Amino acid sequence: MPTYRIVTLGCKLNQADSAALEARLRVLGFRRAPRDPDDAAGADVVILNTCTVTANADREARQIARRLRGAHPGALLIATGCYAERDPAGLGAIPGIDHVVPLREQEQRVPALAAAAFGIDPDRVELDLGTFGTTEGCEPEFGPGDRTRALLKVQDGCNLRCSYCIIPSVRGSSRSLPPRTVLERLARMVESGFREIVLTGVNTGDYGKDLDPPLSLVRLLEQAIDMQGLGRIRLNSLEPKTVGRELVGLLAACGGRVAPHLQVPLQSGSDAVLARMRRPYRAADYARLVEHLRREVEGIALGADVIVGFPGETDGEFETTCRFIESSPLNYLHVFSYSPRPGTAAVSSPGQVPPYVIKERSARLRRLARDLSLRFRSAFVDRSRSALTLREVRPDGRLRALTDNFIDVGCDPEGRDPVPMMNRLLRVRITEVLDHDTLGVIADD
Repeated sequence: MPTYRIVTLGCKLNQADSAALEARLRVLGFRRAPRDPDDAAGADVVILNTCTVTANADREARQIARRLRGAHPGALLIATGCYAERDPAGLGAIPGIDHVVPLREQEQRVPALAAAAFGIDPDRVELDLGTFGTTEGCEPEFGPGDRTRALLKVQDGCNLRCSYCIIPSVRGSSRSLPPRTVLERLARMVESGFREIVLTGVNTGDYGKDLDPPLSLVRLLEQAIDMQGLGRIRLNSLEPKTVGRELVGLLAACGGRVAPHLQVPLQSGSDAVLARMRRPYRAADYARLVEHLRREVEGIALGADVIVGFPGETDGEFETTCRFIESSPLNYLHVFSYSPRPGTAAVSSPGQVPPYVIKERSARLRRLARDLSLRFRSAFVDRSRSALTLREVRPDGRLRALTDNFIDVGCDPEGRDPVPMMNRLLRVRITEVLDHDTLGVIADD
């Protein structure tokens, strides 16, 4: 059987796409290459699924492509993903890449190229897995792959036109997976043993607006959470304007079937910067939203994306962002350094911020993010939360668990065999919070 390796860069959306590719390869008869780096056989097919959200993402993709060629000199090396969609010629110029497959051709061409290289009938690629990936039947090396958590892409593309973002031109307009298909795939994941399903998309909150008749994310969730055997659903990537009162009400009243955890991009706390970014809200709108979520949804974890060094960002505007975040109920941050993307409106904007300034500002926000995380986690000491125990024992012997509100806890098995406790939704009591770790015990089993 020919072997494959998939290396995935970037977001959960790419992870879901890679999972779908892996499922196709397995149907075609491929098997995953051994993980042992000392295995001389390597892989027969290597797939690099790229990201292009920043210049650093492009640089990382090029570096990894070269390393993969060195590690697998005889392999068929295929580069795909968002970078391959945005700049196929630039990516294809890297020595050793055999094929560059744009994102929009990925689902069919990548498996077909792999199949053709080994004399396998590529018509077998035509299986009903669709554009929207699942992790059904595979354990990807690029993300949640321990058969406890799975990704289900329900939406792709974006209708926003933020001045800094290349993704709408790469992934296209917003489009949704029909609800019947979502529920069918969700059921298969539950039957396969996954206890947490992460619904993902470029803008998951836009789900259903393009369908005929239109549907909302809330209506989809109302159907999904009644599924027999479902542990819980977690939402990923919701723009502020898509988090309405109905969704907040569902989060508050569903008894944890939808995890109390949202990542809502902020990007800046300065109205002037938000306007230049073409973001469709202002800081006060965002503040009202996250404060409402904090009041209504017990224990909710609130995260935000923040871009540092957007063109024209002054010291005063950056200070405004810092003050906004410090006074907000946010619990963690994903900090991104602004990167000019060809094809975006901001690439030609005046007032480009010097790299050393961006670096200093990013470091400050990351320090603030650590403080926010410590404050949030400390609030739950001696309290218990619903948690999913993963199939992972940490080097210190503790069982890794993820609470409903996204706290990663190392649980002391207290002399018991941790294996029977894996992949279960249990109560976990947090006993100690450190700067970079959270410890606890299983409160029931």
